[in-house]
Amino acid sequence: MRLIESIAPFYFVLILAEILYTYKYKLTFYSFRDSITDLSLGTLSRIADGVILLGIVFVYQVLQNSFSFGNFLPLSLVSSKSPISWVILFVLVDFLFYWAHRFAHEINLFWASHVVHHSSEEFNLSVALRQSFVRNLFIGIFYLPLAVFGFSAEAYLITDALNRTYQFWVHTRIIDRLPFWYELIFVTPSHHRVHHAVNPRYIDKNYGGVFIFWDRLFGTFEEEKEEPVYGVVKPLGTFQPIWAEVHVFSDLFRDFRLTKNKWEGFLGFFKPPGFRPSDLPAYPKPKPVSPYSFIKFYPKGKETNGFRFYIISQFIITALSSLIFIKTYGKWSHFEIFVFTYVIVFSFYSLGKALNSQTDVKRYETAKWIFWILIAGYLFI
Repeated sequence: MRLIESIAPFYFVLILAEILYTYKYKLTFYSFRDSITDLSLGTLSRIADGVILLGIVFVYQVLQNSFSFGNFLPLSLVSSKSPISWVILFVLVDFLFYWAHRFAHEINLFWASHVVHHSSEEFNLSVALRQSFVRNLFIGIFYLPLAVFGFSAEAYLITDALNRTYQFWVHTRIIDRLPFWYELIFVTPSHHRVHHAVNPRYIDKNYGGVFIFWDRLFGTFEEEKEEPVYGVVKPLGTFQPIWAEVHVFSDLFRDFRLTKNKWEGFLGFFKPPGFRPSDLPAYPKPKPVSPYSFIKFYPKGKETNGFRFYIISQFIITALSSLIFIKTYGKWSHFEIFVFTYVIVFSFYSLGKALNSQTDVKRYETAKWIFWILIAGYLFI
């Protein structure tokens, strides 16, 4: 996590550079409301990351202490002091990421935690930060075999951070094709544009994080041949970050509640996306999309400079409050953690109301400010 936090400022510098580039050349790669949603989801994911990673590391260390056969392997293969072990670990992490990523598209429960990242109808560097608050819970499970091989938890966390860092820059439309040899081995922006697209030929392709040869090897590779249309097959249709986090979970639990065949409802969590119990109406088949006919979601509300200033200021206030919370929650009581988490989530929910230009936003914004005033009074008076 420390590596990610130290690199994070460079992410924002690159996002700003991409925004300025698109503005200079009049490219429509960014949407103000969508990017604020991306950043809000990135902030929400960081709140949960710490707690989830602590749990994953605890399980990792238990497995390493109890079941590791690393002591029977040459130190050059597993010791963090060996350069060869770092290369092996880097390749293994990406191999496991490929399968975690693939299952995240093929199993409903995992898709519910991954759909957040795909639900943007834009494709730019800010989308790279659009992550689920439970991402680490599901992807961390796939990394646990590394403990059995004897790799230290610290080495695993560093390598995972490097893997994520590589994946940031491939979320861009500015970079076209790269040299053939590079495209043959590594994931590139062209490959990842395919992965985020809902064109029929592109769906569920190019899962690799760093190396594209996994996709070539396991039959999930697709080359970029037509202009991608971004988003998900069932469009999200909102800039509400909280709903973006939970809408597939909501669908799964709703179907479990409605179906009379509870076993099918339970199995639905482990079926492919789009599955419904047999006694419920099937989801309508998605219509094929075309870059020439696809209409992106956008509310009718006016986007004045005053509106943008207010949205940016509210995001910054909430994001900074979240950062302070992340850095200090170890000193707080459980009740204080619960209250602060609730207020942060409520603040992002209210921000989503504003981004959607909903008529009841003033009521939520008023409640939000009352919450923050009460918290300020509690902390400083």
